[in-house]
Amino acid sequence: MPAPSFKTQPPVPLNYLYCDSPATYASAVWILRNAPYLILDCEGNNLGRAGGCATLICVGTPFAEHIFLFDLLSTIITPRDAYSLLQLLADPGILKVVWDGRMDYLEILSSYGIMLEGVLDLQVAEVASRTSVRGEGEPDRLDRLRRSCLSHSIVKRVEQCRELHAVIGLQRCWTDCGYDRDVGKDLMRMHKDKGCEMWLRRPLTEQLLQYAAKDILLIGVLYPHFQRSGWIPNDHTEYVRLLEQSRRYISAHREQGKSTDLDVFRPCALMPLDTLAEPLGPLHRCTACNRFLSYSAFETCEGAAPSSGSHLASSTRIALLRRPRCRLCSILALKNGLRMDDRWLVN
Repeated sequence: MPAPSFKTQPPVPLNYLYCDSPATYASAVWILRNAPYLILDCEGNNLGRAGGCATLICVGTPFAEHIFLFDLLSTIITPRDAYSLLQLLADPGILKVVWDGRMDYLEILSSYGIMLEGVLDLQVAEVASRTSVRGEGEPDRLDRLRRSCLSHSIVKRVEQCRELHAVIGLQRCWTDCGYDRDVGKDLMRMHKDKGCEMWLRRPLTEQLLQYAAKDILLIGVLYPHFQRSGWIPNDHTEYVRLLEQSRRYISAHREQGKSTDLDVFRPCALMPLDTLAEPLGPLHRCTACNRFLSYSAFETCEGAAPSSGSHLASSTRIALLRRPRCRLCSILALKNGLRMDDRWLVN
């Protein structure tokens, strides 16, 4: 594939409708319900974090032809109005295309008790395509870890870093795919200067509304780009597999819940284990992130364990032992200077 030109401009004009009344909610939901698929993104104050909240649910139609910004803080919106929108998000028969839906999933679940269903996460598709389409190998995976958030000394722990993947952000993927480097940069600067509290203030500025819509635009352009590039599989079995990977990814932190900024085991720029590969066999709880994971997600070894049901108190057997923390949480503990939990557990 030839190197993309960074002069490429987004091929879709920006167009959005701000929905803050029952009438605008109803008309928008009617249009969305008849769309072949939806593009979804949320904005808010510290999304997915303890004390945070979603203030806008942004939904678009294919190619971002229509973009609707649903204001969740509008004083004239009733639970019934919101329910019509939430029904769309919970409908597994309506495809929702997202970029890193982990925080959106947590926020909608904690605020409304609704689980996002029918999601295709482009962040997952980007990671999966590295080996299946772009031919990246183990050296490339380790190099991505080094260039993201892990030190060289940590990446040298090859066994602990096994199956760990660094994820990239929407803006980075946008430029990697050859689109305008400056699209979205102003919003990143605004977040840094003013913090996420700006999404709580009413009325929202035109600049904020434009940038909320712009994420839908970026996702709306990248989705067909991924399809043309083969990053979205044409094969039905592989496509269903990507949907399952997306489901595992966005719901990975459900047991952990909304974490604080001080929690070193909070969602980060590393893909949770048991995402790309379907977990097999019995699941075991990680004591750090509280997720239930397969044995392959833990550092393991064979060792002596008490024999169950034996009449001899000293009787032992050889068993597969595991660390209390999954390999990802062990890496995060090491990265943040926490004491390693060196115990071995039988199950």
